[in-house]
Amino acid sequence: MYYPLQIPYQLNRSFAQNITYTETSAVECGGFVLCFWAMQPVTSRNLTVRNIIVTDGCIDLIANFEERQVGFAGMSRTDFHFDITLPAHFIGARLAPGAFYQLTGLDATEAMDTFLPIENVFRDFDEAHFFSLSFDEANMYFKRFLFEKTKTKTPDLFTTLFHTLSDQECFTTKELYCLLHFSPRQCQRLFIKHFGIGPKMALSVVRFQKCLEILTSPETTPADLVNVAGYYDQPHLIKDFKRNIGITPLELIRIYQT
Repeated sequence: MYYPLQIPYQLNRSFAQNITYTETSAVECGGFVLCFWAMQPVTSRNLTVRNIIVTDGCIDLIANFEERQVGFAGMSRTDFHFDITLPAHFIGARLAPGAFYQLTGLDATEAMDTFLPIENVFRDFDEAHFFSLSFDEANMYFKRFLFEKTKTKTPDLFTTLFHTLSDQECFTTKELYCLLHFSPRQCQRLFIKHFGIGPKMALSVVRFQKCLEILTSPETTPADLVNVAGYYDQPHLIKDFKRNIGITPLELIRIYQT
């Protein structure tokens, strides 16, 4: 199963010291939502904390309480400079790759690398009422809203595709085209529509996230690097990690061992 990791609390010490980040199950949303998440400050100080949003192919529905904004957003590349001014309270739902298109009928590019206000998508989300609620009450409203949007639907081929890719040892673009029975040109067009990224980038994201899961295990040691699948060689692995999280695999392992 594809379950991408967001680890800002490991990549930025200031984030970990000043913000609590949590994820909870979203099983009630039938495979359209991978998890619900929340960020809350643990300090009353006014300061700016840098968040690192790791690329994962997902589009999230996000509520920013200080800015009183609710909308969809995704990142096709890791954002190393997403600054948060405290105090700040956020809740979000990490949609499965492909779920945004299936639930809204809008191309994923509408919300990838940008912010799409929810009022442009769902007119029945009552923002005035939502922001009048307490943080916990708003969280429940948020979850109920997404449950209503997903309860009568079943994830389609594209909303489940990242799970299929994640369950395999390795996929090339040629193998992907054969799996889907589409030409390279058709795949490129469909991936941009459903995911906001092309087939090659989608495979890169899945491969990186699988390796990230392996290397963040407390049992992982530097010797395990030779067993990380999907990369041509260690220089390829190191380059991919530095591009996606700004540090090497060995540095990540050491963080989790301390």
